[in-house]
Amino acid sequence: MSDTLQLVWLRRDLRLYDHAALHAALQGEGNIQPVFVFDTEVLTRFSNKDDRRLTFLATTLEGMHRSLKRYRSGIIVMHGKASELIPQAADALGAARVMCEEDYEPGPRKRDEAVAKALEGQCEFKRVIDHVIFPPEKILKDDGGPYKVFTPYSKKWRQHIVKDTFAEKPVALNGRTASFDDCVNQLRGNGISVIDLDQGTDAALEKIGYKKADLGQWKTDQGRKRLSHFVEKYAQDYYKSRDYLADEEGTSRLSPYLRHGLVSIREAARLVQERSGKGYDTWLNELIWREFYQQIYYHFPEAETQEFNEKYRSLNWSQSEASITAFKEGKTGYPIVDAAMRQLLQEGWMHNRARMIVASFATKDLHIDWRVGEEHFAQHLMDYEMASNNGGWQWAASTGTDAQPYFRIFNPTLQSEKYDKEGIYIKRFIPELKNVDQKYIHQPHASDKNVSLDYPKTIVDHKQEKEKAIAKFKAA
Repeated sequence: MSDTLQLVWLRRDLRLYDHAALHAALQGEGNIQPVFVFDTEVLTRFSNKDDRRLTFLATTLEGMHRSLKRYRSGIIVMHGKASELIPQAADALGAARVMCEEDYEPGPRKRDEAVAKALEGQCEFKRVIDHVIFPPEKILKDDGGPYKVFTPYSKKWRQHIVKDTFAEKPVALNGRTASFDDCVNQLRGNGISVIDLDQGTDAALEKIGYKKADLGQWKTDQGRKRLSHFVEKYAQDYYKSRDYLADEEGTSRLSPYLRHGLVSIREAARLVQERSGKGYDTWLNELIWREFYQQIYYHFPEAETQEFNEKYRSLNWSQSEASITAFKEGKTGYPIVDAAMRQLLQEGWMHNRARMIVASFATKDLHIDWRVGEEHFAQHLMDYEMASNNGGWQWAASTGTDAQPYFRIFNPTLQSEKYDKEGIYIKRFIPELKNVDQKYIHQPHASDKNVSLDYPKTIVDHKQEKEKAIAKFKAA
């Protein structure tokens, strides 16, 4: 193959517009060939063979592949250890350069370090900024150290905005793509298997040991439409609508598309930053929270598996399998908690207010280790990314950076009454309660009329468990 071939390794940037790695490759010499690896070191966490996230990824890749056909190109998809396959593919194709977006989480960083070492003396390995606006090493305190508190971090983040901060990274592939067929034949001739996306999503999933799942609301071609729809119609009221659980337009539901890069973070930030109003600014702040947690786990990788606040690393957590199972299945007797947990299982998503409620309930009322909750979310969230999920759970558990103070514990019933007053959200996910009067929807067993309900009574007393949680943290 040509000594100026450039491989663009797709990871969490699954789109063909405003793409930093493709844009950077286009500035260099040589033709471009996109590649993707279903990394077996990542797939070990995907224990459910019907996991809809794999269908989401495979469907997205198939759509991109078909779009690339107009340029006599396509996506080379492989299955195995990415740290081995990328160097092997680069060698087999005689690539001069491997381009990809930078990933800042601990696991991916180790993978990329292994790839960089394997490619030394073989070809250039270049990483570019794509799924964040500012890399972790960019937003630092005046003394050069990383921020541990969100508010000063967000202020510094905003101070770094200049005219071209959110500028598009345009992609014009016409005449710049390598011959897809030649590349595939070359790889196969060197003993490297390539998954044929022309055979469709079902066949691709079968090759990696998974089955096609129903994506429900998560249509892979709807990301940008959702973004423009949200910004134009609902973002202006986001600051007041975002907490109400029954309002399906109150939040953007863009997180899965941002997580996997179907929507550009630059486009998302640009669309709200160029508008004035509290709602737009509040939503931009959520994007900044995302980057805050990215830089936390970049600078403090040990917090992925242990409490960020060292003071709380010896806390005793409940090992009650009964409590853990009731929590995971949405059978705690607290309707707002159970509705949220069932939404997670049904949709692969959960409203942000609900995420805070259930994480607080799990760690403070049931005294479940935050790692158990984090892992359960990891198995089901369409938008799962370690930094945001881990950071959110440690915030609720009061063990993380800039966390909820341990003595401020959500009362699940009061949260329910405030953010789902009429019980619409509850009834949407708990059909057993569909005929319960609004007066009792937040505490259904408070009425003698509901004694025969096929719905569990509360498994713990909130007031008692709150006192236990505070005492535990005080003693730490």
